[in-house]
Amino acid sequence: MASVMTSRTVREAADTCERSFRFLVEEFEYRADPTRFDSGGFAVRYLGSVLGVEVDWYPRDPLTVWLVRLVDGDFPERASVRPAATLNYFDLEDVEAISNKTRQVESLQLYALPNEENADLLAANLKSCASDLLRGDLSRMPELERRILARARAVAVERYGVEGAARLGW
Repeated sequence: MASVMTSRTVREAADTCERSFRFLVEEFEYRADPTRFDSGGFAVRYLGSVLGVEVDWYPRDPLTVWLVRLVDGDFPERASVRPAATLNYFDLEDVEAISNKTRQVESLQLYALPNEENADLLAANLKSCASDLLRGDLSRMPELERRILARARAVAVERYGVEGAARLGW
């Protein structure tokens, strides 16, 4: 039987994520930003000196961990991935890929309301794959950006063909 989603269960899921990612405050001296609730889901955020971390979950979307390049010390608006655009949001899944780390949780499990197991596994992967980034060493950012842009170009070519993608700047 599926669990009933209420504002209380969503709050409890956000609290679970806050506990799992508390290491950002304790070990990396990030500052917790107030948790945001909207659209039936939540975003738990942490601010570092250069990067932020956002852990979000919304109905019909997976639990996602974002490393975010801060702009003037705060989270920028999320923008579409475009060839000449500055990328500020980086999915942990891409960081795992460039770190040759295999995700220990099934993608399908991440669509369910977050629980301690899933949140802890993602937190452990963030810590093991991105400690350098979390400490402000952004030397792997160009590789991360290349990966994201290559994937976006591949999607554009698949959707619009080579000529159509080229017209869009890809």
